[in-house]
Amino acid sequence: MKSEKLVIKNLAKGILDLDSIELPDNVTSIAKQLIIDVTGVIIAGSVTKSARSMCDVASEVYSPGSCNVLGRNKYFNPSGAAFVNGASAHALEFDDNCYAGVVHGSAVVFPAVLAFAQHQSLSGKDLLKSFIIGLEIEFAVAKAFSNSIYDKGWWTTSVLGSIGSAAGVASLAKLKINEIENALSLAISGIGATRAVRGTNAKHYYCGRASENGIISVSLAIKGGEGPLNVFEDRNGLISVLNDSFFKHSFVKNIGKEFGLLEPGVDIKKYPVCYASHSAADGVKAIVKSNNISFENVDEVIATVPPIIASNLTFQNPKTAKEAQFSLEFAIAMILKFGEISLEHLSKHYIMDSDIQNLMAKVKMRVSELPKDIKYTEKICPEWANIELYSKNGGYHKIFVGAPLGSSINPLSEEMLYNKFFSCVKFSKMHLDVKSSYEKLLNIEEINNCQELF
Repeated sequence: MKSEKLVIKNLAKGILDLDSIELPDNVTSIAKQLIIDVTGVIIAGSVTKSARSMCDVASEVYSPGSCNVLGRNKYFNPSGAAFVNGASAHALEFDDNCYAGVVHGSAVVFPAVLAFAQHQSLSGKDLLKSFIIGLEIEFAVAKAFSNSIYDKGWWTTSVLGSIGSAAGVASLAKLKINEIENALSLAISGIGATRAVRGTNAKHYYCGRASENGIISVSLAIKGGEGPLNVFEDRNGLISVLNDSFFKHSFVKNIGKEFGLLEPGVDIKKYPVCYASHSAADGVKAIVKSNNISFENVDEVIATVPPIIASNLTFQNPKTAKEAQFSLEFAIAMILKFGEISLEHLSKHYIMDSDIQNLMAKVKMRVSELPKDIKYTEKICPEWANIELYSKNGGYHKIFVGAPLGSSINPLSEEMLYNKFFSCVKFSKMHLDVKSSYEKLLNIEEINNCQELF
C-alpha cells in the first residue's frame, strides 16, 4: 500500500487542514457547550472515592506542575492532570456520548488539551480549536470503523479516545506533519479495554489513561519517538484485528468537509447513569406525569429496547452505585418514585430502599428491533425505548421515545445546561463562583491564558 493512502497520513493531514481553517460557528457553539458540561462533570466526579484514590496514586507517580486537577487543590504535570481529570470526567457516568463509535469523547480529549494548554500558557481560543480537532479526528476514525467494533466488545472510549487526545494535543503543540503521524501511531497502536469494564472503576481508569496517552505520545514524538505508520493497514493492524478488515476510508479523507459534532452530534446527559437508560427513563416520566400515577399504583413496566441497550444494562438487581448506573430497572424505579435521577441518588441508601427494590422487580426488559408500527426516521437514535405501563387499577399507558432529552436530536436548553453545571459544583461542595465560571467557559475564546480558567 502506498504511503499516501495510509490512514495515519490522512489523519495527520486532517489535523493540519482543520487547524488552517475557520471553523463553522455552529461547530464551535456545540464545542463550548461540551466544555461547560465536561468541566462540571469533572468537578463532580473528583469527589468520588475512586477518583480520590486515583488522584492519591497520581500524587505518588507524577511530578507537580502547573496544570489544574479540577475539584482538588492540586497541580500536576500535563500527563498527571490529564489522567486524573480524565478519570474524574467519567467517574459518575454523567459525561457526554457520541454515536460515532459510541464514545465518551469530551471526557478523554478535554483533560488532555486543557493540561497541555495550561502547561504552555496557551489561550482559550487555542484550547477550543484543539478540542474540536481532537473530537473530529476521533469521530472520523469511529465512523470509518462503524459501531461494529463496539458491538464486538471493545470499549471504544479507550480504544479511539487515545487518538482523539493525541490529535488535540498535537494541534496545540504545532507539530510538523511527520511528528503528528508518529504521535497518532504511538497513541493508537497500544490501545485496549473491553466493555467488560462496565460497572467497575476500571471504566473511568481507562478513560484517564486514554487522555494521558495523548500527552505522552505527543511528548515522545517531539523527542523523535516513532510509531508504526501502518498501524491501521498492517495484516496484524487495527483494521484487521479490531474489525474484520472493514474500514470506510472516505471518512478519514473528508475531515473538515463534514463534522461529527454536527452529524451524528453529541448527546449531553440529563441523568448520571448509562445513556442506554435515558429514553426509557424519559418515557416513564412522561407517562407518570401526564397521568398523575403514583409509584404505589404501578403494577408492571415493560420496556422494549434494542440489543445495544440490553448489552449495556446488565445489572437487573444492582448492589452498588456503579452497578445501578448500568441497570434499566434502577433507572425506571427511581423515576417512578422520585421523578428524577440525581447525583445524590447514587448511593446504597437509595439502591436498597424497599420501595426501589419492589419497583425494580416490576420492570421487565424486552429486546427487539424497532417496533413495526414505528417508522424509522432521523429523529430516532440507536438507543430508543418503547414503554408500556400497567397500573393496579387496570390502566394501560404506552409511549415510544426515539431520542431522550439531552440528545443531539432533542438538546438541553441553555438553562438546563447551566442547572446541570450548578448541580455538579454543588455536589462537589467546591467553593466556586458558578456564574462567573460558567461565563468564562461560555466565552472561552476570550481567555488569554488557560491558567486563568480556574
